[in-house]
Amino acid sequence: MITISCTKKLFDSSSFIEEQNNELEDELYKWHANVFRMAKKNNLIIMNNKTRYCFILFGIRKEHYRNFKEIFLNALIENLKADGISEPLINNYISNANSIKFIKTYDRSVLGSMTDMVKMTEFMIEDYLPIQEMNIIELNKINNNTPLVKLKKFSNQYMREALST
Repeated sequence: MITISCTKKLFDSSSFIEEQNNELEDELYKWHANVFRMAKKNNLIIMNNKTRYCFILFGIRKEHYRNFKEIFLNALIENLKADGISEPLINNYISNANSIKFIKTYDRSVLGSMTDMVKMTEFMIEDYLPIQEMNIIELNKINNNTPLVKLKKFSNQYMREALST
């Protein structure tokens, strides 16, 4: 099961139902998400708690929340493939993602990393305007190849290591 910790702002703009947190789950299957405004569009950043691996979905609208599981999994698979992670590792991870539950945010460290990533994206977004697709793989690759102070390594490398173990 995938657990996505949503900010109040995301709960307010989506149709997600808040559930109770279950601390027993593996951190690799826990993510944080927040909605933000950039390039005159509502966008969504989704970041893994353990590895800080993230991707941004640009131009998200209310109808996207209805089939969010499909959008999330497709974007995750596309980004992992683009970062050179093998299909067997991706398939193994996705096989454990049979459902998604939404809870309140609880980790300020992840929220801080997400804020940093959004700020870095603001500097690079001009190269990708106008935005034609929701999932800009190249921009997400750059974000995941940026060192994060919290990890002392690159999030794409950490995600590859975590999926390999």
